[in-house]
Amino acid sequence: MLEIQFVKQKRTVKVEAGETIREAAIRNKLSVYPHIFKILNCRGRGLCHSCAVEVVSGNTEPRNEVEGQQLAGKLTKNPKLRLACQVKVSDNLVVKTHV
Repeated sequence: MLEIQFVKQKRTVKVEAGETIREAAIRNKLSVYPHIFKILNCRGRGLCHSCAVEVVSGNTEPRNEVEGQQLAGKLTKNPKLRLACQVKVSDNLVVKTHV
């Protein structure tokens, strides 16, 4: 079993390989969504970019096309940004939410 450490929440959760960061967070009652986006979000389809997280450490697959489009403007400031709904866990990760 793999682990994701959520820095701001000061919690580490166990995850299955292939599960997304978003799925793991929700299953463990953690929110990857800031403010009103806890209610108003795309439900993991990669359309709203409100689940952006910073992957501090750990290996992930390269960004997919959806992430590239949704995060295009933000990547110049922080190239470590990913969409929690699109990243499938394949390694232990450390992530910052609400970035």
